[in-house]
Amino acid sequence: MTWLPPFLIPMSEVPPVTVEAADVSDGLFAAVAGPTALGWIVTYILAIRQARQDGRVAIPAYLIAVNIAWEFSLTFLLEQTPTQRQINFLWLVFNVFLLAQALRYGPRDHLGMSPRTFRWTLAGVLVWAAVIVMVGANELRDLDGMYTGMIIQVPLSVSFILMLRRRGSSVGQSMYIAVAKTVGSLFAGLTAVLVHPAHHLLQVLVPTYVILDIAYVVLLRRVMRREGRPLWALRSPVTGTGASAEAPVPDTATAPASRAGLGTRSDDATA
Repeated sequence: MTWLPPFLIPMSEVPPVTVEAADVSDGLFAAVAGPTALGWIVTYILAIRQARQDGRVAIPAYLIAVNIAWEFSLTFLLEQTPTQRQINFLWLVFNVFLLAQALRYGPRDHLGMSPRTFRWTLAGVLVWAAVIVMVGANELRDLDGMYTGMIIQVPLSVSFILMLRRRGSSVGQSMYIAVAKTVGSLFAGLTAVLVHPAHHLLQVLVPTYVILDIAYVVLLRRVMRREGRPLWALRSPVTGTGASAEAPVPDTATAPASRAGLGTRSDDATA
C-alpha cells in the first residue's frame, strides 16, 4: 500500500525487552528497593488491621488474589533473581492473611452473588493470574518481575478508586494505607526505571499508576472530610452515609433477594 503516507515512528532495531538490566550499584539499588519492600509491608500490615477493625477488606478482594498469585508464582514456581524472590516471599506471608480476610469479608462487597460463588470466582482469578504471570514473565524473560509487577499495578490502583466510589464511604480504608501504598508503588516504579532504563513500557506504566494512586489519596481525603472522620486517627468510626462496616453477608438462600435489591456492583476492577 504505497499510497499511504510514511509512518512517523520506526520500530526499535533492538527490542527493548532484550536489553539487559543496567549496572546499578548495590547502595543505589537498596535506596530504591528498600522503600519499595517496606512501603508494601506497611501497607499490608495496615490493611490487615483495618479489615479486622471495620469488617471489610482494605485491599480490593480480587486484586488480593492477583497479588498473591504474582508473589507465589515468582517465589516458588518460576526462575527469578535471588533478591527479588526474598522480597516476594516476605510480601507473600502478609498476603496469606489478606487472602483469608478476603474470603471472610469479601462477600460483603459482592452482594450480587452468593458467598460460595464469590469464593469460587476468587479462586478462579487466583489460578488464572498465576498462569498469566508465569507465562508472561517467561515470555518477556522478566527475571525480576518488573514487567508483570508494573502491569498489575495499574488495575490495582484503579480498583482502589472504584472501591471508594462504590462503597460510598471510607469504611475499610485509611489515609495511612493510601499513603503507604503510594510510597511503596512509587519506589517500585523508580526501581523499575532505574534497573531497566531502556524498557519504555515501564516508563509509561509507572507514571500511570502513580497518578492514579495520588488521585485515590485526594479522593479519599475528600470523602473522609465529608464524613467528619479525622484523617490521621488510627481508630475512628465512619459516620458518613456510605456502606456499613457491619453489612450482613448473605447466605446462599437469601442471595437472590439481595441481588434483586442491591444490584451487582463490585469494588474491584477485575470483578
